[in-house]
Amino acid sequence: MTRLASLWRRVTRTQDWQATHRHHKGGLYRLIGPAVLETDRSNVVIYDDADGAVWVRPVEEFNDGRFSPL
Repeated sequence: MTRLASLWRRVTRTQDWQATHRHHKGGLYRLIGPAVLETDRSNVVIYDDADGAVWVRPVEEFNDGRFSPL
């Protein structure tokens, strides 16, 4: 794990982690918020799981039915 990833996990992890979405395969995730991908200025969302893994996905994919709000 890189130092940046380790720092991010410490900053975003709280005792009160609470899922906001369920993936259609069953995983639970917390939506952190919107962002802009630097390379092409596309809109993405940042989200994490209870283990502290952080994910980035295009907004269109996040909203295409893969994730359902809880």
